[in-house]
Amino acid sequence: MEPATQKVFDYFEQITRIPRCSKQEQQISRWLRQWGAERALTVNSDAIGNLVIRVPASPGFEQAPTIILQGHMDMVCEKNADSDHDFSTDPIRVVQDGDWLTAVDTTLGADNGIGLALGLALVDDPEVIHPPLELFFTVDEETGLTGAMQMDPSLLSGRIMINLDSEDEGVLVVGCAGGRSTTITRAFEERGLSDDDVLLEVTATGMQGGHSGVDIAKGRANANKIMARLLGAGGSAKPICIIELVGGSAENVIPRMCRARIACDRCHVAAVKQALMDCAQMIGNEFRQTEPGMSVHIDEAPPHGGNRYRLTHKDTAKVLDLLMALPSGPVEMALLNPLLVSTSVNLAMVNLQGGQLVVTCNQRGSIPSRLDAICMTVEATGRLLGARVQTGTGYPSWPMNPESDLLQRCTASYRELFGQKPVVQIMHAGLECGVIGDRCPGMDMISLGPTIQNPHSPSERLYLPSLEKVWCLLVGVLAAYQR
Repeated sequence: MEPATQKVFDYFEQITRIPRCSKQEQQISRWLRQWGAERALTVNSDAIGNLVIRVPASPGFEQAPTIILQGHMDMVCEKNADSDHDFSTDPIRVVQDGDWLTAVDTTLGADNGIGLALGLALVDDPEVIHPPLELFFTVDEETGLTGAMQMDPSLLSGRIMINLDSEDEGVLVVGCAGGRSTTITRAFEERGLSDDDVLLEVTATGMQGGHSGVDIAKGRANANKIMARLLGAGGSAKPICIIELVGGSAENVIPRMCRARIACDRCHVAAVKQALMDCAQMIGNEFRQTEPGMSVHIDEAPPHGGNRYRLTHKDTAKVLDLLMALPSGPVEMALLNPLLVSTSVNLAMVNLQGGQLVVTCNQRGSIPSRLDAICMTVEATGRLLGARVQTGTGYPSWPMNPESDLLQRCTASYRELFGQKPVVQIMHAGLECGVIGDRCPGMDMISLGPTIQNPHSPSERLYLPSLEKVWCLLVGVLAAYQR
């Protein structure tokens, strides 16, 4: 590893030791403030907790425009079901496997810890020459871009921004989808369990999950959808009643696990189990290429303890109909690029306990009117159940600026450094660029970063050779502003 890249790596390792789940960025914020203070740099913040660290220009760059290097402090905190990792106290256990960096049983947090590390290392390297810099680090990006949505625009003086939150080296992102989340809620009247009821616990687990934007078209299973199919098959064999149903962990994560507790008559247990197992085998065959680790467990549960009530057969069918009817996955592809998702839905979270059903869907779209349309579809599906539906305001898309001076500079630097043109792309994910550009009119923006696979899941990993190339590109682009 080159010395400069080693510095980025060292900073990233320090960051992985600091708890920073979304909405819990206090410790990483204090650490960044201390980092700035130790270098006599000005550090400012706004009411929501976003930070700006101002860095003077290198000699000869005093008249160059201020460049913003932007990333987010928080990370998605996902772990394997059998892990006892405590994200509030335990450091991420980082492991290098050849050219890849990953973590033991948890998300790595390269999204977006590596972006923070790149910004800090660029400032710390005396050989990097640059214009005036503003390191802009936001809070709570992963649960709705909250920091960017509530930012104080006066924090930033610059109008040129490089977002360090992309995940494919060699790709310059120049636009992104907008997004909104819809919550569907309904209360059901429960009935008491009878002496003839046998309880079954059904668990669908071991799926890859991943980012509900960049991974949505990779053919991965949605655990909530899988559970709906399983219970539908069981209910088609013999009547079943749902007691509890819990799946998914966050709006922007494809669900990896779903657990259901159901009741059926004692004389129907064998038939229901067989139907569940047959359906599980069929689904496993469907997803054998993309979900080799998927497994379904069916166990009899003790009748005592826990919830002693269940939904009726009729209401169980209504819940399963809702889950089957809700769209999930790519909905429309881009007209000019059929390989790029234009509109999608993630059936993100399902929670049915004590008769209260809460379903959360996350919609993304590059075209605002099409995003409106898919939100209306999700809302209408919920209303057919007689449920209350509510869609948030979400975050705006980021339209491409084909006249971007920053894009031209980045493209020229990439070609000069590596002998080929970079890919210019619009991303099907929510980037803070859309919100920041909306809050700070006239911002010239681009997003780039090293290659990160499987973000938002314990399979997340960072390709180390790509880090060196991103470093060289950033150094080259910053130096070009002297010309």
